[in-house]
Amino acid sequence: MTKPVVFMYSGQGSQYFHMTRELYEHNARYRLWLEHCDEIASPLIGKSLLDTVFDPRRDRSDPFDSLPDSSAALICVEYSLTRVVQELGHECDFLLGYSLGEITAAVVAEALPLEDGIGFAVEFARLLERRSPRSGMLAIVGGQGLLRTHESLFTDCWVTGRNFEGNFVVSGRAADIDLLERALEAESVLCQRLPVNYGVHTELIDPVEEQARRLMDSLSFAPPQIPVVSCATAESGGGVSADGIWAAVREPVEFSRTIEKVTAAGGATFVDLGPSATLATFVKYIAGPGGGSSHVSAVNRFGNDVKSMNDFQAFMAAL
Repeated sequence: MTKPVVFMYSGQGSQYFHMTRELYEHNARYRLWLEHCDEIASPLIGKSLLDTVFDPRRDRSDPFDSLPDSSAALICVEYSLTRVVQELGHECDFLLGYSLGEITAAVVAEALPLEDGIGFAVEFARLLERRSPRSGMLAIVGGQGLLRTHESLFTDCWVTGRNFEGNFVVSGRAADIDLLERALEAESVLCQRLPVNYGVHTELIDPVEEQARRLMDSLSFAPPQIPVVSCATAESGGGVSADGIWAAVREPVEFSRTIEKVTAAGGATFVDLGPSATLATFVKYIAGPGGGSSHVSAVNRFGNDVKSMNDFQAFMAAL
């Protein structure tokens, strides 16, 4: 039996300045689609999205932490990568989004118009900026046993992402994450601050739920043409809804459990269409060798986009 193909979309934390720049400069179809997205996004953020992402004054290592800008940029990049991949003849059986990536998945599934997906992401980001406290997000390399053995360090923080065994994400108010980061470094626990300054996936965003749902009242939902797997519930097959979108940004991301459920019937081919190849890396550690699954990314964080796309095509041709 042919193994299912799963297109995956990463969320906040995977963005960076100059992402996919080489592909934009050398791939005419990617350039066409990204410029199409730019025409939609630029009036919403009040400036050129492309000028923002490819700003020559910015280094790739600078934190891309403007939530409205980065939210729009991620959806536009992921959607454009998908259109290029589809034009190359590659389709999928399921779509899977990590946090904000669920909005990209809904757009690709035609459950939301592209304009609605970008518009909601930008307005929701502005709502968080206005009505939720400044927060922080920390990726931790270590088992979740740390939550027991170092319980006092995690006071006033929440686990917001379970990526794979030995890698999880916590969030909290900025001052609490500052303290946690210093304490973990003192204990020689590897951790990385992510460019996310608002408390998604925690109760810190509960005050914006009513207004967020009012924003969603204006969205044009339709039945998905491709099944969407939710990393909030590890379920697929249902429609895209306001409840589902709220769960995607409010509940912890259960990525590891979701991948295990998708592969339970004998494995799958996972295609990472985010800018950093983050989710492909997670899948590598979850599925492991001999599990019947494979993974590939269209681009990654290290540049060489054209080579990455060629490698992707070779990988898919060999399936």
